[in-house]
Formats: sequence, C-alpha cells, structure tokens
Amino acid sequence: MKLIATDTFFQSFKKMINSTKPWYFGFWKNLYYDFKRYSTNLFKYHKIVKKMYPWDGASIYQMVKFQLEILLPNIENGMEEEVSRDKKVKDIKRLIELLDNYEKENYADRCGYDANWNFYFEEKKDGLVEMLTDETEEQKEKNQKALLASYELEKQEIAEIGELFKKIPTWWD
Repeated sequence: MKLIATDTFFQSFKKMINSTKPWYFGFWKNLYYDFKRYSTNLFKYHKIVKKMYPWDGASIYQMVKFQLEILLPNIENGMEEEVSRDKKVKDIKRLIELLDNYEKENYADRCGYDANWNFYFEEKKDGLVEMLTDETEEQKEKNQKALLASYELEKQEIAEIGELFKKIPTWWD
C-alpha cells in the first residue's frame, strides 16, 4: 500500500487560520452563526437564565432537565437506533424525574411528613415571645422519622443523578 501525502491539509489549515482574521469572509460568517445561535439560545433558555446565580447549582439541573425534555421525544420517536433506544429513554425519563424532585424539594412529603399542624406566638410576661405549635407528640415522632428518611432519600437520589449524569455522553451517539 502506497501512502501519498497531498497539500490539502495545509490548505484547510490555512483556511481555518484565515477564518479568525476579520478581513476574511469566514470570520464574519462564523460570527454571524455564533450570534444567531446565541440569540436563539438566549430566547430559548430565558426562563432559566434570568434565575441563574453564579453560586447556585440548581439552575444547572434546570437547564439539563429542560434540554432532556427536548431530547426525549426525538429519541422516543425514532431518531435513535432501536437497539439502545429503550434503555436511553428509561434513563432519560428517570433523570428528568429525579431532577424534578430536586427542583420541587418534595422529599419530606414523599416520606410521609404530616404538615397538618399550625404554630402560633404567645407573649410572655417579661416581654419575650415564644413560638408554640399544636402538633401532637405522635405527629412530632412521625415527622422526625419522615425528615430523617427524606434526608436519606435525597442523598440517594442525588447519588443516582450523578450516576445518570455519567451516561449523558452516550445518549448523543
């Protein structure tokens, strides 16, 4: 087998380098498409972006969930090979469910927390105010157990989110 090298690599390389200089058409073409994509994405993700803070990781989960909700129908409706489609769909649906639970913070409710009690303030004789509840002892015990179980459930689901995040690169093959 004879290997022949041509100069097309260097021509392509030169064209790529020239596209970074403003006096070439390629520079303006790339800038146009970058700006177009930026504008589309800004409009598409504006609900998430307007709530983003640099110290908040929840917005990253919201963006992933939003993107997966866009991806899921495309994979389900045949834009994916049948061999691996069902497993990917199952994983994506599970990740969307976990991210939704994380966003809603419904772990305590799912573990049986009883929020059917009220609190009120009572003023003492020395001018201080004490907060009291009409929660029964049975409710207190049940709610303590539910809160401990919800903490464990949250840890387990966040670990599962991490495991499913590792699979994300395989969903776009």
